[in-house]
Amino acid sequence: MNVDEKVGRNIRKYRMAYNMTLKELAVRLHKSVSTVSKYEKGDISTFLELSKIFKVSPLAIIGDEIAEEEEECTYAETIEKLYMYSYDGIGKVIVKSVIEQQAVEGKNNKYKVHLFNDVSEVKEPGECGGLYTGEYEKEGFIGTYMLHNQALKSEHIMISCVNNLVNPGQQLALVSGLSNYTMLPVTFKAVISEKEIVNKEKLMNLLTFNKEDLKLMKQMNYLTIQNIR
Repeated sequence: MNVDEKVGRNIRKYRMAYNMTLKELAVRLHKSVSTVSKYEKGDISTFLELSKIFKVSPLAIIGDEIAEEEEECTYAETIEKLYMYSYDGIGKVIVKSVIEQQAVEGKNNKYKVHLFNDVSEVKEPGECGGLYTGEYEKEGFIGTYMLHNQALKSEHIMISCVNNLVNPGQQLALVSGLSNYTMLPVTFKAVISEKEIVNKEKLMNLLTFNKEDLKLMKQMNYLTIQNIR
């Protein structure tokens, strides 16, 4: 895939994540639908204006190939891609999400973050159930995401993470926010991984609350996760 194709694919990804039609984006850009369609096919002439609309760094649209040509940049050149998994107890399904984050220059412990929640295909994260943006900050083996739903401005989520002692490439996490079903505060488990996890049995073991979790919650009167898996 050449640079132009990658730019076009990124434009389409963010447009879909914002649940925005070609016509709606065309209105925002004061362009015709046919012109915007051409952008998604690789015309990068207006990527700066697009980055403002999507609230992302221009580098997130351009991609790594051109990043090294930028002399002044707010974010690091590399976009780190992570995979997040949670379990929907009502639908009885494992929910897959994709996290894209860039380190803030001069602050290697702080990142600009986009969370594509509930994706059907990790290779096409724009086709998601919702887009959350915000920041991630880490200190040692712990980290915190503070994210905002771009479709529902009143919804915010916090993801508290700790490195998995058994699998260093994974983080065990608790996600706190509003339930889409009840619109009441909820907390649930999640796993954030550097690589895709295809073993469903392993995921279910990590994502569901067991008897020991419930026993600990009853003793402590708060919900926590045990870092031994």
